Amino acid sequence: MIHYSTSDEIKACRAFALERNHQMFEEAQALSRSAWALLEVTDMDVELFDRYQAMRRKADLKFEEAIEHLRLLNEDFPPVSISTQKAHRLLQQTEPRA
Repeated sequence: MIHYSTSDEIKACRAFALERNHQMFEEAQALSRSAWALLEVTDMDVELFDRYQAMRRKADLKFEEAIEHLRLLNEDFPPVSISTQKAHRLLQQTEPRA
């Protein structure tokens, strides 16, 4: 038996992946804000600036990871079009019931 994912299943998978992607962007933003907060310290020294740079790199990598995740998500779980939903319903109606 061939199993076709329903549009509801695809939507649920996409929604779950989008939620995780949102969390990834929030993590990257939190790292970025923390890095910027280090620059506001009045007693800036080389060690503190090195910590800032390391945190910025970590935030940038997290942003890149989130962007790549979103690209793959859109590739693997594209939004289900209305025509695809209609075609799937027609396919279900024509399949013999077991």
